[in-house]
Amino acid sequence: MVGWCFNCLGQGRFGLPELNFDRRGDTVYMDSLLSLGRAHLKTSQGSPRSLRNDTLRLEGLRFMALVFKQMRGLQRDSSFLYAKALEERAFAYNNILYAVRAMMLQEHYMRIIKDDYPKALQINQRASELCVKLPRGSSPRWQVQMNMGDIYLLLKEYDHALLSYELSLKFLGVNTSLTPKNRKLLTSQAITQIGEVYEIRGEYDKARQQYETSRQIAQDAGSQVNVAYANERLGDFALSRHQAGQAIVFFENALSGWTQLHDRLGQASVWARLAECYTLSNRADLAIEFGEKALTIAREENYRRIQQIATQALYRAYRLANKPAQALSMYEEYSLLRDSLTTLKRVEELSTVQKKYDINQVRAEADKERFIQQQQLINVRRQAEIARLRAEAEREQLAGETRMNQLQQRIETERIRADSQKSRLEQRAHIDKLSHDIEQQSLMRAVLVGGVAMLLGFLLVYYRKNRLIYRQKREIEGLNLDLEDKVIARTAELKQANDQLRAKNREIEEALLKGQTLERKRMAADLHDSLGGLLAAIKMSLSALNPSHMADREQEIYHNLLNMTKEAFAEVRYLSHNLQPDELEKQGLSEALTRLVGKLNLTQNITFRLDNAQLPRLDKTTEFNLYSICIELCSNILRHSEATEADILFRRFNNELNMIVKDNGCGMDPSDATGMGLRNIQARMDLIRGRYEVHSGMGEGTTFIFILPVSSDLATV
Repeated sequence: MVGWCFNCLGQGRFGLPELNFDRRGDTVYMDSLLSLGRAHLKTSQGSPRSLRNDTLRLEGLRFMALVFKQMRGLQRDSSFLYAKALEERAFAYNNILYAVRAMMLQEHYMRIIKDDYPKALQINQRASELCVKLPRGSSPRWQVQMNMGDIYLLLKEYDHALLSYELSLKFLGVNTSLTPKNRKLLTSQAITQIGEVYEIRGEYDKARQQYETSRQIAQDAGSQVNVAYANERLGDFALSRHQAGQAIVFFENALSGWTQLHDRLGQASVWARLAECYTLSNRADLAIEFGEKALTIAREENYRRIQQIATQALYRAYRLANKPAQALSMYEEYSLLRDSLTTLKRVEELSTVQKKYDINQVRAEADKERFIQQQQLINVRRQAEIARLRAEAEREQLAGETRMNQLQQRIETERIRADSQKSRLEQRAHIDKLSHDIEQQSLMRAVLVGGVAMLLGFLLVYYRKNRLIYRQKREIEGLNLDLEDKVIARTAELKQANDQLRAKNREIEEALLKGQTLERKRMAADLHDSLGGLLAAIKMSLSALNPSHMADREQEIYHNLLNMTKEAFAEVRYLSHNLQPDELEKQGLSEALTRLVGKLNLTQNITFRLDNAQLPRLDKTTEFNLYSICIELCSNILRHSEATEADILFRRFNNELNMIVKDNGCGMDPSDATGMGLRNIQARMDLIRGRYEVHSGMGEGTTFIFILPVSSDLATV
């Protein structure tokens, strides 16, 4: 999390000056601010209680906490003490706004100075609950969201971090308690953090756009520190994309800002990165000049990160300038710093894991507490609803009894009236029933006759349909039997053709391997007999000459020719044996590689090591191609790698066999691996149904990993 423009909020009220963040490195200026703050506190403490005097006291405590927050070293602890005093006094005065501001100062101290993220998260949660009670124009919710974005960034919850930063921008837009300049600077900071999230997620175009917008806002606000940070961040972004020319422009602008501010650490940081840029641009003189200046300040201030960047850039620059002694010195210092910082990084990573666990615990406790509160609220609402329903039920019961009495009276009157009406209706109903029975019997006879006729017609149609369906079913069954016989016959034909094709492929592969083996043996014999004999004859002819009768220059040429003839003769013997060693065909790949490594270590300056404990005996095609790949890679290491050590390892993982060939040389760009040798390696891996990976970087060595499936048709062990 960048630390620029953090909480430089609008003073200038209550007799206190506005804090100029660009002058935080000016000791005299900062001491004068402390003196003003102490005088303000002393004056306000003796004033009687009133709304204005209470606000003056709170503003004095807040001003002191802000000033100590911008200082370096142990003085920052005073910021936390003043923030705690501000919180206690704010709650005593029932001033929620200043209580939240005090919490934000404490949160910054816990997260940035003490790295106590769980405590910072707890403070943020408390502040967020209080912000709901404040008007939108003065609420510091923007700062709560900014802090939550930083915590989500630590947890690698990038979607939540992006949402928090965007909410922070939204709340900054409606906050009226900030000065226009501070609102711009805080907006610039939030936009930079959004750019950081985009860059982590690989959305580089969006990230660059955010960084450039942040720099423009900082320029509009007129803050040298923020502009310098923004230019430095854009330079880092361009450097990470290997755009050295653009990075130099940004870093030079940042250097101008740090120079005007007399910030030595800022200058050293930019000088170290300029050294990297000029090294990438093959301008060794400028790279050495800036790297040495950065290294001098980094050593004086014991700033190890800058020291590491400077020594690495100087190592590459001295190599580029062909100064091996200085390059070796810088590399040794860089290696010590790298090992130290790597150990420190591992400790920080373990600490980060613990912090994530603690933060998750805090979040779980907060969720649990909110759930308990919600349940309690639901229970209270449920009890109130039950009481309301009980009261309504009692009222309904009383009203029901009243209505029941009235109904009983009306029912009694109606019963008497209904008895007389009932007797008349019963007589009328009996007459109607007899008439209806007669009509129903007539209708029933007609319906029965019609139903019997329809049933007979339906049975006739149903019988004819069943006969037709039966005949069609018999025809379909016959067609299905014929089709199944044809499918079985065709399947047998295809299987026989596939078996013949596989046998033919195996014959072709065996013939190809046999042909390659014979060709290699022929080439080895030709090299040894023809070219070897010719070189031996040349050597004998040269030995017959008497160098004592030659001039000094001719003697030097004579000895050079004699040495080159010996080296050529040794190279021919090496090539003729390695084209197809006998032990590869008779004893297998393991013994052939052991013999190869032994011979390389006798004749070369690079130390080769072989670990073949997990190498099984493979089929001849696979062993032949793996041996050819090793020959190709060892040749590349000897000619191009500038390495001092190389390893050939075999590792077995479940159903896979890995062959690893690595060196500690100058490395290579994997995207440039398009040479004929690597195309031959790819063709060999395709032939044995394997794949390979290349891992390398400039100055980091090269590692080839070859992955083979170990199945019944490949391994013979």
